[in-house]
Amino acid sequence: MKKVVFIVNPVSGMGSKSSLERSIARFFHAEGGWKVDVHRTTDSADAFHAACRFKEEAVDLVVAVGGDGTVNRVAQALRFSSIPLGIVPTGSGNGLARHLKIPLSVTNAIKVLLQGKIATIDSGSMNGYPFFCTAGIGFDANLANRFNTAPVRGLPSYVALSALEYTQYQSEKYKIWVEDRLLEREAFLITFANCAQWGNNVYIAPEASTKDGLLDMVIWKKTPAVTFPFIAMRLLSRTIDHSDYFETIRGASFCIERVKEGLGHVDGEDIQMGKELTVVVHPASLKVVTP
Repeated sequence: MKKVVFIVNPVSGMGSKSSLERSIARFFHAEGGWKVDVHRTTDSADAFHAACRFKEEAVDLVVAVGGDGTVNRVAQALRFSSIPLGIVPTGSGNGLARHLKIPLSVTNAIKVLLQGKIATIDSGSMNGYPFFCTAGIGFDANLANRFNTAPVRGLPSYVALSALEYTQYQSEKYKIWVEDRLLEREAFLITFANCAQWGNNVYIAPEASTKDGLLDMVIWKKTPAVTFPFIAMRLLSRTIDHSDYFETIRGASFCIERVKEGLGHVDGEDIQMGKELTVVVHPASLKVVTP
């Protein structure tokens, strides 16, 4: 008998998880041949530790039920293993799920777990912290910090915080080594994209691929504050790569030196990091169930 484990973040996103067990019973139990376990996380680290434990038990499928943070922690445990990751997206952004075209409906996402296919995708790491969607420094890291402590989640809150932070955040100077080539830039942010979007269909790297063995480094150059509505429209319409304020460079490894220590983020989780950062891609490092 095959075994599936659902690792559920009970507080992710805005919605209730009440339909989850009904959908599991409706599809997995009806399918037959599956033993189902549900683990509800108790804190932010619990998803990783639980996934590690279940991986050692050689389960057949581990499913992350939550947002990009929960998906990140479960995926960390499953990297470089033969056990696939399933995703039931219930977060506020769901960047990886959206990129992989996994339905946002709990019922339809569970159907994908039974009817989908297993794909192998790349991952990245920034100073050793794994990411599967995006990582970054500058404006988006500060925005992640604000958003993660906001009393209300969701796209309206994200847009409102973006507009406020946009008028206050100051560009920084960076030295960037793309393999052996040195670039010097004054940038509003630098994002490293394995996926096309941050989440909420906000596309920072429209041509990024999870299967090319590369990351798209997007440099958002110093930008006048009055441009925010136009930049926001381009991010949502998947045309930001047509803006003169953006530069995209594709590569397998990057080294960045900035003036001072500061925040970084991996898949929307903000982390204090040093002046020097190393970002690398890990090709074909995670198996995921996709439609």
